[in-house]
Amino acid sequence: MADSNSIQIKNQQWINRVWYGRSLVSILLLPLSGLYWLLISTRKAFYNSFLFSKKQFERPVVVVGNITVGGTGKTPMVIYLCEQLKKLGYQPGVASRGYGGSVRSATLVSNAHDAKQVGDEAILIFKRTHCPVMIGSNRVEVINALIVQKQCNIVICDDGLQDYRFIHDVEIVMIDGDRQFGNTRLLPAGPLRESIGKIFKSDFCVATGQSCPDISADTMLLQTHELYALNDVTKTLELDTLRGETVHAVAGIANPQRFFDTLAAQGLSVIPHAHKDHAELVSQDLQFPDDYPVLITEKDAVKCTHFDLENVWVLPVSVQLPVDFTGRVQQLLRNCHG
Repeated sequence: MADSNSIQIKNQQWINRVWYGRSLVSILLLPLSGLYWLLISTRKAFYNSFLFSKKQFERPVVVVGNITVGGTGKTPMVIYLCEQLKKLGYQPGVASRGYGGSVRSATLVSNAHDAKQVGDEAILIFKRTHCPVMIGSNRVEVINALIVQKQCNIVICDDGLQDYRFIHDVEIVMIDGDRQFGNTRLLPAGPLRESIGKIFKSDFCVATGQSCPDISADTMLLQTHELYALNDVTKTLELDTLRGETVHAVAGIANPQRFFDTLAAQGLSVIPHAHKDHAELVSQDLQFPDDYPVLITEKDAVKCTHFDLENVWVLPVSVQLPVDFTGRVQQLLRNCHG
């Protein structure tokens, strides 16, 4: 398993060099990007014409997505929106593909599920927000089931920006503030799922980590909180107490470097251990031949709850957005559904 993960990480590093650097390979792939553009443009045109009708739901749908491949902070944003909208009196539900899980039909996430079944992101959102989370391969069915079964008066769609089958009442495009758009080319020559022009047509553009000077975007900062023990959530540890110490950092997320950089910024000496996104971790992945603390992300922790390991700590994060951000979202919701 370790060898397989090493190969996958090396493959991802090679792709990143092609997408985020100067590479002849990217130029050679441009004809395929042209074909990709033709396919997505044709599909979009069909759903914007009389040939296909877009589904209009009875309740507003907020789509949180991105135009690049890889982690941009969608999950923290979804959690933030759930928390803020609940404070405003809404009853939000979350629609997710349940990526990495085995379930494909519309299924309501419960405490009986694990990440192998419904995906790590869906489990994390469910545990953090205590909102109904429905997963399934067909987003239209999932959104409809949330509204009908759970009486949600607003649905937050985790990803789905490129799903043109239903009306997006509010669109929030997430951007990695550090890597931004790479070489600005479409797949497979670059990291773009669709053209950069999409961000100017969406309602909100949010940059994670740092601002994008060339784009009018809100900045979303990730805030760290006190660590808690993987095998005992009541046992906590202030991150500051590890300042100057050496730690192992294990991350199976889309952009593990962000996690490593976050820890380094807190004054920790980090030994990084990157795994592919949604990696199925085993207990050996969190065990090392020394006594250094092992730090993991919350997204990885939901896959490791059955590990009875000492000295493994989970770093929860929350987001900080401009004070008027939620108000602007609420105003759009009022406009689109009275």
